[in-house]
Amino acid sequence: MHILYVDDSGDVGNPAEKHFVLGGIAVFERGLYHGMVAADNCVAGFGLGDPADIELHGSPMYSGRDSVWRTVRDRSQREQMIKDALAICTASSSFRLFAVAIDKSAASPEDPVQLAFEELCNRFNLFLQRLNNRNPKEAQRGLIVMDESKHQRPLQALARHFRINGGRWGKFRNLAEVPLFVDSKASRLVQLADLVAYATWRKYEHSDGRFFDSLIPKFDSDGGILHGLVHRRGRQDCFCPACHSRKLSFRAS
Repeated sequence: MHILYVDDSGDVGNPAEKHFVLGGIAVFERGLYHGMVAADNCVAGFGLGDPADIELHGSPMYSGRDSVWRTVRDRSQREQMIKDALAICTASSSFRLFAVAIDKSAASPEDPVQLAFEELCNRFNLFLQRLNNRNPKEAQRGLIVMDESKHQRPLQALARHFRINGGRWGKFRNLAEVPLFVDSKASRLVQLADLVAYATWRKYEHSDGRFFDSLIPKFDSDGGILHGLVHRRGRQDCFCPACHSRKLSFRAS
């Protein structure tokens, strides 16, 4: 089984922000332990106290907002900590990244959270389908684990609808269950997913690729086409990796 850990970045209700992002890390079940140990060791290396009390969370780490990260007064040091944690994702052969960036103005009047979630489910399902087509004797199913949030109830209902009725791309037959919601403080991999979402959000919201650029090779891809990164935008032209790859796929078809 492959498990997709998911978290979000961006405030849907904040008119000053243009984008909402869901980011995820897909991990084969045998890679879970190694990923958690690597994350724990990374946090312990920060020397900020008991690692169990420290949560990797992109926005507070960057801004130094909460009690732990406020003690690291040098922003460049906090930025390096974000990069060190994200390096776990790029170093692991068991990790495959996914992210959906929604331009809220382009999504209107639809709900950007639901749009991002449906697209993320679709991309994860297609990833599993490719694996199963190549090795049908060891067919894989997928499970989505998300941070507890105000989006929990509507997304659970939406997932049930997808399972029974399908989405705009059909039924997600490779997903084993509706998403499970956990406290991010208890899951290092949800915390890493938060950093992936935050890195992606900064790329699209602020054109800041300092955390994002090193992640690009880890987004799910096949045949030179980037499938794991999606940018839902307006009519303006875009040269980000997701949109550029989409143009290449259209030319190939």
